[in-house]
Amino acid sequence: MYQELQTQVFNWLKEKHNRDNNFTFSVRQKANKGAELNYFIGTEKSKYFSTTFWYVPVAYPGSSSDLMNLVFTVTKHKKIEFHFQFNQTKSPHDNQNKYALELIESIKPLFKGIFPNEYFAPDTNKMELFAGYSNPIYNNFDELKNDLETFLDKVIPIVDQQIALFKSKYQDFTADRYTVEEQKNMFAKMEERFKKYKIIEDLTEELEEEEELIMVDSEIDYNFPLNQILYGPPGTGKTYNTVNKAISIANPEFNLNQKREFIKAEYDRLVEAGQIVFTTFHQSMSYEDFIEGIKPQIEEDSDGNKTIIYEVKNGLFKLISEKAQQKRLKQETINYQYDFDDAWDSIINDANVGLENNTPLKLSIQTPNLGLKIVDVTEKGNLKLKPIYSEEAKEYIVSYSRTKVLQNAFPDLSVIKNIDKEFRAIIGGSNSTAYWAVINYLNHKINSEKKSTNQEIALPPLPHVLIIDEINRGNVSQIFGELITLIEESKRIGNEEELKVTLPYSKKEFGVPSNLYIIGTMNTADRSVEALDTALRRRFSFVEMMPDLKVVEEKQFSDFPRVEVMQKINQRIELLLDKNYTLGHSYFLKDNFRSSFKNEIIPLLQEYFYNDCGKIGLILGKGFVREKEISKANQHNVFADFDTRNEIEIIKSYELIPFEDIEFNSAIESLLV
Repeated sequence: MYQELQTQVFNWLKEKHNRDNNFTFSVRQKANKGAELNYFIGTEKSKYFSTTFWYVPVAYPGSSSDLMNLVFTVTKHKKIEFHFQFNQTKSPHDNQNKYALELIESIKPLFKGIFPNEYFAPDTNKMELFAGYSNPIYNNFDELKNDLETFLDKVIPIVDQQIALFKSKYQDFTADRYTVEEQKNMFAKMEERFKKYKIIEDLTEELEEEEELIMVDSEIDYNFPLNQILYGPPGTGKTYNTVNKAISIANPEFNLNQKREFIKAEYDRLVEAGQIVFTTFHQSMSYEDFIEGIKPQIEEDSDGNKTIIYEVKNGLFKLISEKAQQKRLKQETINYQYDFDDAWDSIINDANVGLENNTPLKLSIQTPNLGLKIVDVTEKGNLKLKPIYSEEAKEYIVSYSRTKVLQNAFPDLSVIKNIDKEFRAIIGGSNSTAYWAVINYLNHKINSEKKSTNQEIALPPLPHVLIIDEINRGNVSQIFGELITLIEESKRIGNEEELKVTLPYSKKEFGVPSNLYIIGTMNTADRSVEALDTALRRRFSFVEMMPDLKVVEEKQFSDFPRVEVMQKINQRIELLLDKNYTLGHSYFLKDNFRSSFKNEIIPLLQEYFYNDCGKIGLILGKGFVREKEISKANQHNVFADFDTRNEIEIIKSYELIPFEDIEFNSAIESLLV
């Protein structure tokens, strides 16, 4: 589907260029691995691709994103979303980047309100970042074409206008729409790339296989267990991944294949809406905090006298459980079609009222200032009409059955070119003007009259997520109490073995809803892991998250051999302890690796080995650990003058080299030996 969508977008943009020669766009120029046959920047793994319409060289964001670009995304449900985004660093290092930042800052107020869904990053962010999203998410490309054209026709002129303004303001600012010649050159390079990598014309079979795989992956990803715990060594992204998992549960249509700023914004929105609640367990956490308990409250009277009263207060689990069970109602207006029979009843009624009051109902015709009047309603319910201008004029019968056939054929009379010819073709001989006048009256009634009623429609409950970070740090048995049974899937409200209990403080009945998901995290290097209640273990699905070398490899760091360092350290830790104490990939992803080593990796190893620097030396090598001076030559002279001084066995002792004394590059080389 990804490749098929690229082809559709390219063909549509090219067709738009053919209609308007000034409309130009960019295509991929480099044959990156896995993207040799792609039309645009992006990869199938990322599920997105993008194009831009302007050449504005900037040093950041870099090759993976332009200053301003149009992005298409294939969601996990095989739907399509597109958005227009602007991003640039707020710390430009030269004039070109400074002008680019000012440019998108000037576009920002003009951009607001164009798209139905918009995101503007907080002012405190290091990036100036904003984007507009399509709405709704589309089933296929044909559904989005009209919206895409509308949004492009609004956005592109704004950007062109501001670029022209800034180029007149800053003579050295490079920013232009791609020229037709530049687009031709890009297309030529793309075609050469396709030819070089032997593009196959018929990709249908391959694409269908890919789509089947994506569908299977999607089904697996969205089969979330009600209770799960992410466990693994520190730094493997357990807490980081709870954000993605919680969003996938609370809003499964949200596209996670985008910048972290957008993902975090959606997470914050769901937290604000109460669909996601985050908490951390600790040793002082109690049942009263989690479920319910008696809490003191201070009341003050008008004289300033204070009294302590005690009230039963709900804990965070009970609060989110009750919110998950709240009924969702939607006010919906139901419109009933005002049809031909309704309109016919109306004209009969209006005609009878006119006849009773001696003011016949008048119907207009195509000739201005002339018309027909209804002079009678027959026993069979048909209408008698005659011209307004003469009492002696001939009467015409307009029947219900013939009128219905004609109105069904001509719900819009404006399409008729020859009334006599076209009416006679349907109902045979008749006074076409009389029928036209009646149908015209009926059509106006049908178009202007609506029968509607408001009613409340029950909506399905929204999924809610409780994230419990460091779940093993609290006294789980005490905190959960009777929940250990109630959180089981079969015991949830609405399931076959639904179970409710009477709570000890409020004496109210309580059960856990089926739309409440619990995600916990557990650090396997924490010594409190063993204390996790066995009964609770049986009720959770456990998802192991181990250090992932590929995550570090993908970053392609050039400062230090980070992948090899991570691999060596973890091999050695696993031999001395076990795999649950290895170091997660996040420790090796920091921009300042030296600082990460000093402030995170070394302190963690000190904790693991209780400051046994001899074992830390086995992990890090002689570049970081040295033998203490006191344990070198003449050790026995350290002791008091006593007979046994020379008989004892001296144990060597080691210490960490002060970090400021370490030659870091050499120490890393030594570590890898």
